[in-house]
Amino acid sequence: MRRLLYFVLLHVGCLLWGVSHAQDRKISGVVTSDADNTPLVGATVSVKGTNMSTTTNNSGGFTITAGPGQSLVVSYIGFTSQEIPVGSRSTINIRLKQGQNTMQDIVVVGYGTQRRANLTGAVSTVNVQEQIGSRPNTDVGRALQGAVPGLTIFTSSGDIGTNPSIRLRGLIGSLNSSATPLILVDNVEISDLRLVNPEDIESISVLKDAASTSIYGTRAAWGVILITTKSGKRGAERSSISYNNNFSFSQPTVIPKVAPAAEGAEMALVAYQRANAATSGFTALGMTVDPLGIQKMREWQQLYGSQNLGPEMVMGRDFEIRGGQLFFYRSWDPNEMYLRDWAPQQNHNLTFSGSNAKTGYTLGLGFLEQKGALKVNPDEFQRFNVNLGVTHAATNWLDVRTKVLLSRAKRTRPYYFSSDTYDPWYYLSRWQAFYPYGTYEGKPFRSALTEVQQAQMTPITDNFTRFQIGGTLKILKGLTFDADYTFSSTAGREHQTGGSVTAIDFWSSPTQLNYRPYTSTTYDRAILLSEWTERNTIKGFATYTKDIGNHNLKAIVGTDIELFQYGSQRSERRGLLNPDMGQPNLATGDQFVGSTAGHWSTLGYFGRINYAFKNKYLFEVNGRYDGSSAFPVNDRWAFFSSASAGYVITQEDFMDFAKPVLSFLKFRGSYGSVGNQNVGANRFISTMASSSSGWLIGSLNMQTVATPGPVSSSLTWEKVTTLDLGADARIFKNKVGITLDWYRRTTSGMITAGLTVPSTLGVGAPVRNFGDLQTTGWELAVDWNHQFSNGLNFNITGILSDFNTKLTNYASNATKLISSNYEGRTIGEIWGYETDRFFTEDDFEKDASGNFVVVGNKYVLKKGIPTQTRWENTPTAFFFGPGDIKYKDLNGDGKIDIGKNTVDDPGDQRVIGNTTPRYQYGIRLGVDFKGFDLNMFIQGVGSRQLWANGPVVIPGYRAGEGWFEHQLDYWTPANRDAFYPRPTNANGAADANSSKNFLPQTKYLLNMAYTRLKNINLGYTLSESIAKKIHLQKIRLYVSGENLLTLDNLSVPIDPEVDYTEAGLNDSNTFGRVYPYRKVLSFGLQVTL
Repeated sequence: MRRLLYFVLLHVGCLLWGVSHAQDRKISGVVTSDADNTPLVGATVSVKGTNMSTTTNNSGGFTITAGPGQSLVVSYIGFTSQEIPVGSRSTINIRLKQGQNTMQDIVVVGYGTQRRANLTGAVSTVNVQEQIGSRPNTDVGRALQGAVPGLTIFTSSGDIGTNPSIRLRGLIGSLNSSATPLILVDNVEISDLRLVNPEDIESISVLKDAASTSIYGTRAAWGVILITTKSGKRGAERSSISYNNNFSFSQPTVIPKVAPAAEGAEMALVAYQRANAATSGFTALGMTVDPLGIQKMREWQQLYGSQNLGPEMVMGRDFEIRGGQLFFYRSWDPNEMYLRDWAPQQNHNLTFSGSNAKTGYTLGLGFLEQKGALKVNPDEFQRFNVNLGVTHAATNWLDVRTKVLLSRAKRTRPYYFSSDTYDPWYYLSRWQAFYPYGTYEGKPFRSALTEVQQAQMTPITDNFTRFQIGGTLKILKGLTFDADYTFSSTAGREHQTGGSVTAIDFWSSPTQLNYRPYTSTTYDRAILLSEWTERNTIKGFATYTKDIGNHNLKAIVGTDIELFQYGSQRSERRGLLNPDMGQPNLATGDQFVGSTAGHWSTLGYFGRINYAFKNKYLFEVNGRYDGSSAFPVNDRWAFFSSASAGYVITQEDFMDFAKPVLSFLKFRGSYGSVGNQNVGANRFISTMASSSSGWLIGSLNMQTVATPGPVSSSLTWEKVTTLDLGADARIFKNKVGITLDWYRRTTSGMITAGLTVPSTLGVGAPVRNFGDLQTTGWELAVDWNHQFSNGLNFNITGILSDFNTKLTNYASNATKLISSNYEGRTIGEIWGYETDRFFTEDDFEKDASGNFVVVGNKYVLKKGIPTQTRWENTPTAFFFGPGDIKYKDLNGDGKIDIGKNTVDDPGDQRVIGNTTPRYQYGIRLGVDFKGFDLNMFIQGVGSRQLWANGPVVIPGYRAGEGWFEHQLDYWTPANRDAFYPRPTNANGAADANSSKNFLPQTKYLLNMAYTRLKNINLGYTLSESIAKKIHLQKIRLYVSGENLLTLDNLSVPIDPEVDYTEAGLNDSNTFGRVYPYRKVLSFGLQVTL
């Protein structure tokens, strides 16, 4: 009986199994790109809810078994995944679009790829098509601004052909290095993204935490940006050609305007008279200003201001010599003299691609030309790019590949006569509006405009070459070995040709109006600058994957070696025989030469293990053993590791109740360490610096050699440890995605100055691993995608991030002076005073006649009003009076001072702001309907302050030079509610002897927060039927605008994106007077044949 029952049940079970699977059948199809119908080789096709999956072959084809009630999930790197119900079909062709990220997307990570759903580290990807594809981008760096949470992009100016600064999760990661991520193009470092054509890019991933970056070791302490360029894809025999162009026109977003001649001259005279009430006028650069001259400036403006008089100046009308002094009355607009109304730009890209069953290739050609903002002797930038990628299946067990990337950039600008440091933009608005920019008797007056007009052009070229060859060996099922060798080099050259400038030199002889060469002999020179780098990189790694039921295992082990060499040369010779032939051998004067050279190398062994159970429990372990030539022999090697885990809670049965709303939810966490070797070369070697001294023997300066200082015998890695906690969710049937990360990154053992040593030692203390720095932050990304029944597609993506960096251990400043780094300091903090108000007459003592009581040439304050004596200078330089700034007495001691200038005793100072950009955000909106597409990108910073210096922000920075329109609202007895205090001659510094109205304070602290319409783009794609009639696969036309609208609360005419805090960029002379940032209008065409 028992055997009979067993027999019956067995046969019934088999029958039921057969019935349930009788409907399963083989599904076949082809996966292609929606953009150009290219087969997608290696796309993943899986049956939803099962472990059954396959990948597409060389033709993009696939075959998989599924039933009518099941769905296929198709994913590919850089494309939006699709879920397709099987139904009754046996053939399903899928076209994937480049679009928003979902959990099934394939993401490029270190030495491989992963499904987004299985990621346990902090990784962001960029939608290349939307972020870069249709915008008039000239470089990748600027295109990434606002695209990735935690990624900060900024520039020092709007200059064409320059490379932006890129930071990840903070501005600095160490006191020795900024938080600049390692940028890899096809897994090899590139230092200048300006040389990469955005059109050549296929995918971009940003790796942020130690779990994601530790596999790259020493160079990846501050994250990694992985850029993959387009390469050939094998498939069906086919070929295509695509072409796109962009023509655009740009003009400055905002530029300071010099005050009208009379108003500017009057402000300057008031400033001079403040220091000496008896002053009836002043002379600067040979030009004299007095009350009569100011009146004549007003008369000139009334009579001729609306007329176009041309450049020729008339004696008696525009200027005159009176009383042995030279006076100018005519008003000029330097911006009109210097700037184009619109600067043109053109960009062309041509791509050839083809494939057959064994070989695929892509060849991209790019050309970019930007005309600069200068109207006279205009500047220009050009870039040529070649990108070739070829893959070939040599056998069924060996694939080989090669990539070639060539880039040549050339920037041309006028030679800088005025200084090696300051460009024409500094001098553009340096002088008053009455400064003569015209000619007299056909001869030009001395001016920056004349210097630009007569300058030789300076070409600056940069060449980048990269050759890469590699292959993939398929050893066993699931086991492969990849090896690549890459050689890359850069070569830069700059050729400066000086000479002299001939003009009417009124500076040295105002009344003579001598027409002569006036530049010094130091500018009569030819300079050749060159620099080069070479990088050899070898990488090899084995990958093993194994799926056993619900267990998924992937392991990587490998090694890489990198050798980097660099050098530079500079040669100069003065006394040119002919400026039109600016070669050193065609000069007869003094010669100056110099050169540098260096190298470093790294060697690393790495490994990674990924394990997933039921795609629910996810684990990853990374390890790397690194050696670097940057450290002493005994301290060169170190081991760094990381671990991460993820838990997909929506895979649990008890979460089924939430599935109508909650499609996916994963919690993840990571912890690990990476070494930082970017601390300066050879700091463990005691060196002797050689220089030319001021001592003469005969007619020669003697060469001296400095005494070597002590060095640390155990200098080693800075250790960067990151804890990251995150969550990824998709809700409402995958239409809405949310990603949240919190992190804490600690840099320990920072190389800083050692403890103070006795001055009798004669040298400073050696640096050593001595300090700790901690950055804490969070990041949020949200996206929503929806397709309406009428075919309207809508998507919105938003990102928001914040971070804060503190020095947590720093013993080199035991007293905690706030003028230096100290333990507990928040990076970027601004110490200053809290502004109370303007002083009024009622604040000062008066005698019986109503006159101010003066003691020691200072006004006497009434009792109870805190004194500001510390900031007053005797006998006549500066003292506070009505219309000057009154600071708040925060500590209540009756005086305004700095105390001991320490954290414990700062006097009346407090932290008034921070230069760190906080709450950075980006919002992208996209709509497409029946061939039309509209995209908007908004980017901004929620909080950032800046205490700046220089003429644009400090009225009277140098009273004899330029004053600006926005500074006309200054205090007078009739204008007591003014924004600025009464004019003062600051003599070139806000806190110089003659002006204490502009000590760092709350009133004039710049609010650099902003919201900017970064891009708006409207396009139209012709229907396939129309395109085919004209023998095209796709044609799209579009118009675009960049930086068209900006909202900010700045009180000065500067662009809110300007940077002032990077080393070398905080020159008060140039702040606000740099190459203008630009807004751009453009149109373009995208065609695929």
